[in-house]
Amino acid sequence: MNDRRTHPRTLYWCIIGLAILARLGAVWILLNGSAADVYTYEHGEIARNLCAGKGFSVELLGTWGVTSQQAPLVPYLLAGCYVLLGVGTAAAHWLFLGIQSVEGGVMVAATMALASRVIGKPKWTLFTGLMVAIYPTLVYSATHVQVVSTATMLLVCLFVALFDLRESPNRRNAIHAGLIMGLMTLTDPILALAGVGTTLAWLIFDRPEMQSQRVELIKAWAVLVVVSVLTISPWIVRNAVVHGRFVFVKSTFGYAFWQGNNKLSVGTDKVMRESVKTALADTSLSMNERLWMARHEAGCVDDIALTKRDKQELGQLPEVERSEELFRRVQQELSADPGRYQELCLRRLRFFLWVDESNPKTAVLYYRIPHISLTIFSLIGLVTMDGRMRKKLAMVMIAFLLTTIFHALTITAPRFHLPWEPFLMIWAVAGASSLCVTIRDAILKSGMVVPQNA
Repeated sequence: MNDRRTHPRTLYWCIIGLAILARLGAVWILLNGSAADVYTYEHGEIARNLCAGKGFSVELLGTWGVTSQQAPLVPYLLAGCYVLLGVGTAAAHWLFLGIQSVEGGVMVAATMALASRVIGKPKWTLFTGLMVAIYPTLVYSATHVQVVSTATMLLVCLFVALFDLRESPNRRNAIHAGLIMGLMTLTDPILALAGVGTTLAWLIFDRPEMQSQRVELIKAWAVLVVVSVLTISPWIVRNAVVHGRFVFVKSTFGYAFWQGNNKLSVGTDKVMRESVKTALADTSLSMNERLWMARHEAGCVDDIALTKRDKQELGQLPEVERSEELFRRVQQELSADPGRYQELCLRRLRFFLWVDESNPKTAVLYYRIPHISLTIFSLIGLVTMDGRMRKKLAMVMIAFLLTTIFHALTITAPRFHLPWEPFLMIWAVAGASSLCVTIRDAILKSGMVVPQNA
């Protein structure tokens, strides 16, 4: 009896350990054992400036200055690694990438927690965790110094906390969920749409039946909102001081919208150059080296859509006004050709749900086969899962729908899809478990003998 109880628990910890080791292994292999030259994007520049006493600053659109271009949590985390082990050192980068690998383990644990609440069967729960632990794009994301690993972990943890809050709407659960919501917003503010999706789900699809239960849930939700606001308020106040106006976490919505919709854009921030194909075809390099070379060949739409004069003019404006100016410019372009915006939105929708053809890293089969397979099986899962599961997952589904719409209307990239992939896996497995139950019941009704554990 004890063996039966401990066996799933052992597998549970083995799967979490596998998730961490898979990410650490990917980091070691893809970086050839050296993290000295890790590409840290804007996060690295901000972290170095923080350590140098220059504040949360970066060079953006032609000028350097104190910024709100990035959400603060990941740059501060990287800066902390620099403080401990040296600015820009391999040891500091190893520490950061190690933290991301551990975040992958936490994310897998949270995925299994959510799967157990939705599916309710240990074997299917463990299978879901195993699939997420080794899913290629989620493992690969841990090798980059970006927000996506932290954001994915926090998003999955948030929905576990929200599920528990719905089941037990008390102050403790509300504070827990509110704190995670605030930290996630400080990592990737777009994912705050999870709160909107949950609110809509609780109002429409998963509303408590009794009036007293609804009152308790409303009270708990109010506590969650207050805690979330208090968590992000220091950064909001900082933004108001820096920019002289309200800025919700990041100041770059107009800039991002311009990247995705200007007259030379294909709907993303990448440029589709023929040289990308040449880089990907260079068999003298490893696959990872080819992907990085192709990524740099693709470059950014800024490189072709902004002239030196444009950058000089934009550099004369404060950061928020720079973003607003680009938003005004692209609005004028789109108003002159409204059909183009509709075309870009439909293309982005296809990129987000299927394959982003503008990104070199999505051009390889190592990405396309698992990504397309997950998309197909998650859609099948949505259809085949039972109504009870669908009701429980309503908050995730609505939040995913809102996020999809947002990226279709503004800008998209494969990294924006990554935080939702653990949930797609849950949908796929939930559908498979329901289908197995349906098949078993049909066999039983036909009079055939089936094992009880089938």
